[in-house]
Amino acid sequence: MYGPPQAPQVPQPSKSPASGGRIALLVLFSLLALLSCGFLAWAPMLRLAIVTRRAMDWVLFGLTFLVAAGLFTYAGVTGDEEPTTTESFVAVGIMVALVAGSITYYLVTEIRRLDRPDTAAPAFLPPGYDPGAAVTVPSPASPNPYARPVVPPPAVPPPAVPAPRIDQVRAELDELSDLLRHKREDDGRA
Repeated sequence: MYGPPQAPQVPQPSKSPASGGRIALLVLFSLLALLSCGFLAWAPMLRLAIVTRRAMDWVLFGLTFLVAAGLFTYAGVTGDEEPTTTESFVAVGIMVALVAGSITYYLVTEIRRLDRPDTAAPAFLPPGYDPGAAVTVPSPASPNPYARPVVPPPAVPPPAVPAPRIDQVRAELDELSDLLRHKREDDGRA
């Protein structure tokens, strides 16, 4: 709070970019697209578009969603009719291409994104800010703001050396005491 201004703290990337939680998400979204026969192939693309915020990923999400919705609509409309062999091959081909394409693109893009070191920069940094050029000031040793500061005990001043004037006054007082003693002694004899 007080002192020289500090540069914003940029979180450091973790040592292992493929942690257990990230691997679980990769597997979950891949299985979601695979086990739904392509009807939920848009889910990994949506996650990728939200995480990367790139226009290309949003466009691919939209295309994947439209194709999956078209397949779902086609299956609903022609549910009771017996499809021809050509229609079956086309529908299954589109499903396989949709599942394989979305899973492959999702996994490749997500793994590349996790391997890049520049992904650790948070999105809230101002434009033009270069985290490599920032100068950081070390934080104090005590991170608790409510801790009382350690104050050393006050130093005991060394015994004062008498100044020459004080010595002179003492000497004069001693002479006066001696003089008064002698005067009492002389008054007591007389």
